[in-house]
Amino acid sequence: MVYPHAYRTEHSETQTSNNAYGDYFLGSQSNQIKIQPQLLKILQTIDSMKEKLIENLGKAIKIKSIASDVHYRAEVKKMVTFMEDWLKELGMKYEVFNIGFYYVEGKKIRLPPVILATLGNDPNKKTLCAYGHLDVPHAEPSEWDTDPWNLTVKDGFLYGNGAGCGKGPLMCWLHALLAFKLNKMPLPVNFRFCIEMMQHKNSQGFLTFVNTKKQDFFNQIDFVAQVAGEWLGHKIPCIIYGTAGIVHMEITIEGDSSDSIKQDMENIFETIINARMEIVIPHYSDMVEQIGPDEEMIYANIREFDPKEIRESLPLFKRTWDRVRLLMHMWRLPSIFIDDIEECTCPNRDKKMIRRHFILKIVPRQTIDFTVEVVQKHIMSVIKKNNIKSKVNVKCVESVRPWVENHNSFNHQAAKRAFIQIYKVDPNLIREDTGRETTAIFDSALEKNLVILPIASKGSRLGRGNEHISTRCFQEATKMLAAYMFQLAQKPKKPRTVGAEK
Repeated sequence: MVYPHAYRTEHSETQTSNNAYGDYFLGSQSNQIKIQPQLLKILQTIDSMKEKLIENLGKAIKIKSIASDVHYRAEVKKMVTFMEDWLKELGMKYEVFNIGFYYVEGKKIRLPPVILATLGNDPNKKTLCAYGHLDVPHAEPSEWDTDPWNLTVKDGFLYGNGAGCGKGPLMCWLHALLAFKLNKMPLPVNFRFCIEMMQHKNSQGFLTFVNTKKQDFFNQIDFVAQVAGEWLGHKIPCIIYGTAGIVHMEITIEGDSSDSIKQDMENIFETIINARMEIVIPHYSDMVEQIGPDEEMIYANIREFDPKEIRESLPLFKRTWDRVRLLMHMWRLPSIFIDDIEECTCPNRDKKMIRRHFILKIVPRQTIDFTVEVVQKHIMSVIKKNNIKSKVNVKCVESVRPWVENHNSFNHQAAKRAFIQIYKVDPNLIREDTGRETTAIFDSALEKNLVILPIASKGSRLGRGNEHISTRCFQEATKMLAAYMFQLAQKPKKPRTVGAEK
């Protein structure tokens, strides 16, 4: 088990030096990287298009591409056409793929398509694949102070459904590519788009599709980039190098008495967590990686996270924790969320049934299958030990595997240098405490080095009411993506070898 804070275990070092923290920490002090002459032209072009960038985003926001609702199928098609027009304008070769069917209210409905596009196929250049999505969630008018389908500029922010999540990031990519075209400048890398339409519906059908394209479209890709997420604050950008996994489980108990089955439920959960909300299931944390000095320093170096802002919302025993310990528990260590007990209507009126959902956060090295097996075995042993006579059923409802990437990889270092070029500051290296289905899909199916690049500042309410992105972030992100492509081109293309490292 990991023992956070002092972040030392019986297996880790007790004294460290700068050398122990790796080359990244020795080389991360400079916040100035020279801008190449070609990149300077691109940045000047992007600056000159400031009003056009916002206008183009507004056109995308107007389309109600709620792909998870069959009543908006025409709008989804309109969104695909919108994207096709852009790809044609940029001279990209593309194809729109039907990826199967799903069921809605008992009806078999075709899934929204996936778009694959290519620009450049130079064998001497690295190949970057940018993932994006065009779907947006429902926008409840009561949750919005502005019209979610009409991009609103207010106090330096752009408000609209998809402005910071999905459409906004994709428009940043498109505008960066357009700047190269306007300058009649070849891209520093071969560029590929992979754009889906069901991100807000657990990316249904996407894994199967990616697997079918492993040997052709994705075969020669060197790097994958996903623009998503938020910064920790408003000034310092971030790079995401890891996400948690999610195992959503459900327990149902059926018996003759409401009181007895509720007591059975309480008895079971008393053996799952303790008073400090720590998971006490035997062997649950056996696979969690120990925390070493390198990782400790990453959390210590994070800026713009102030524990005072969340202190009052924490349980009493956590309120004395410092910022590093809080961050580790948010991102690095397993945790559990337990829902309230639901009373169910049973077809047999002589029987009573209750249900409870709980969500386990798992971290790298923990696997979904092992987690589910350990939890189920534990609950079965509790049933036997307590002689529970009620009928108990435990199942996994849904899951997302955890992901972590080497932040010293060339892809991540290229992204870091691009952020420094545009924002003049070292980005924070952060993780997320939730799962990302598409990230897990790319990681498992392609095994390519992936980086997540957040472009929205803290509090942008991505995917929720009043979603927004600052005009500065929107424009600077476009520049950063152009700089990122230049930085990726710094590494010469090498012939592929069997068994090459990720």
